[in-house]
Amino acid sequence: GRTPDHKSFLRSEPERGKEEMTKRKLSYFVEILINVADKWHTKRIRKFYGNQSIDLVIDVGSHKGEFIDLIVDDNTPIFSFEPQSSVREKLVKSTKSKNVIEYFDCALSTYEGNVELYLNELTSTTSTLPPNQSNWWIKFKRFILGRELVTGTESVRVSRLDKVLGNRLTQFNNILLKIDVEGAEGRVLLGAKGLFDNNRIKFVQIESANYSIYNSREEDPSIILSGYGFKVCKRFVFPLLNFTDIVFEKR
Repeated sequence: GRTPDHKSFLRSEPERGKEEMTKRKLSYFVEILINVADKWHTKRIRKFYGNQSIDLVIDVGSHKGEFIDLIVDDNTPIFSFEPQSSVREKLVKSTKSKNVIEYFDCALSTYEGNVELYLNELTSTTSTLPPNQSNWWIKFKRFILGRELVTGTESVRVSRLDKVLGNRLTQFNNILLKIDVEGAEGRVLLGAKGLFDNNRIKFVQIESANYSIYNSREEDPSIILSGYGFKVCKRFVFPLLNFTDIVFEKR
């Protein structure tokens, strides 16, 4: 006999088509809403850094170049890190008018070797960590897409930030380190300890999701940065309230 589950399989083709159309419209609306919110959000951050005399930006998790394009001054030197091959062409194209010294295609952590990237349908949420499936924002994204977020994995080279840049920062004294790596920010900071020892990094910006994402206190960026002598100086809450960009300043 039929079970209640059969009902979901007996929907007519027009019903399924209508459901897909509704999801596409909702997805389109959400995308417009996010874009409008993002313009206002980035404008505030750009204004803040415009008064800080930043002489170098290290952008870890550049994605398609949004931070570089919308916030970083055209003349400020930049080191860009983005391991996701599917967005690299877009990254280079969108930042071609900027002063990018070098694009690095490695991931960053506490060690050197290789790591698996969890590729997401939404490329901005690709990470070396699997997404927290129980989180409401992740569930919402899955609902909009109508399928799972993770589409596969990609093996990439991983290194320490202090190993990659080494002595390349000696001419800079007011560096901004921006990190947006979907929950692995603490590991990037631990692998950058050598760069913090010379006191050239003055500001660190971390994107903090407004939900539980860190596995241990040892990987909590705020605790690591406190140990490096940094304190929170500014918080920029995204208008949709799903994340906050936190700026730490060297004490």
